[in-house]
Amino acid sequence: MPRVNRRRKSRDVVEEDDDEVEDKFIVQDDDIPSQIPVAAAATDGAASQYDDGEGMTLTQHCSPEKSQAFPVAKANERSNLENLTEEQRQKFIVDAGRLVLFKALAGESIDRLKCAKIIGFPSNASRITSAVWEQVQINLENVFGVKLVKPPQFMKLPKKYDDRFYCINAIPEDESGNHSKAIHSVHNDAAMEKGLLMVILAFCFCKGNPRPQQPTTMRWITDIDLYRLLHGLDENLPMDPPSVTQRKPSASLMSSQITIVDGMTPKVDVLMEKFVNMDYLLKDKTQSATADEDITLYAMGPRAALEIGRRQVIYFCSEILEEQPDPSMLQEVADEGGGVDDDTQMTLTMATATQ
Repeated sequence: MPRVNRRRKSRDVVEEDDDEVEDKFIVQDDDIPSQIPVAAAATDGAASQYDDGEGMTLTQHCSPEKSQAFPVAKANERSNLENLTEEQRQKFIVDAGRLVLFKALAGESIDRLKCAKIIGFPSNASRITSAVWEQVQINLENVFGVKLVKPPQFMKLPKKYDDRFYCINAIPEDESGNHSKAIHSVHNDAAMEKGLLMVILAFCFCKGNPRPQQPTTMRWITDIDLYRLLHGLDENLPMDPPSVTQRKPSASLMSSQITIVDGMTPKVDVLMEKFVNMDYLLKDKTQSATADEDITLYAMGPRAALEIGRRQVIYFCSEILEEQPDPSMLQEVADEGGGVDDDTQMTLTMATATQ
């Protein structure tokens, strides 16, 4: 289980914007179990990595997870694509690129074989699919600055993810964070959603438990524990998940684009399903050892790993606690395929020197 460098009996988290206090959360020690390294975090705007006022870094930027290798087309597949007429070749490439881009903008998962079927590839589509996908990847990165990637290397995912891809931002971030501010601060509701997601990922990683045959840094938390922890941060959020209360949001509510109530409170039930559908979270069920009912579990999803990453969650927690990141957590990530960047190496070196 993760460890905490220091314990606090209570913790005030105040988020300021233009020198005005917007909100305040006070979480008592009794509300959150002792092994949680996130004692308190604001759910509105916590995902923003940079402060709007003076351009100071709020949460240190870390490299996300490495994706699996992009499938390389075989020589005969490229030859088959080249042997098509110019009109046919361009139609397949353009149609595939347009479909991928639309799905990416809508936050939908991108399944390569399903896309090929929608576009109308010929029955022997497997002979050109990888070649078309290569061209789509090149066009997206050159024109839009986005990269088409497979799920992360460290995750052991079900077979349905074998042909799944994601579009991620390929434009590198600078130290000022101007790029992140430009794309994440356009809509306040979207910023709050990202803030809630960061808090959920922190609870999954820091309070969850690994499952057999899976990486130890891919931790799962029960919906009961997760909702209780979120309620401890904001009493306006429900204390119990739908699996306990049996509440069933209407279809119109689930399909609604409005995910924030009164400009402050996230609709947690709706956003949880949204995060699952977008692969920011993984959702699974397991049999309870003491009851006949199934237990719902959540973990970091492949899209969150590719866009955010485990190290970013660790640094997010450390910034909230105003502490140094836990070296043991960083070492776990490094040991399980996360690699070691310069900042992580410095933290690990300092921890070793002080031992």
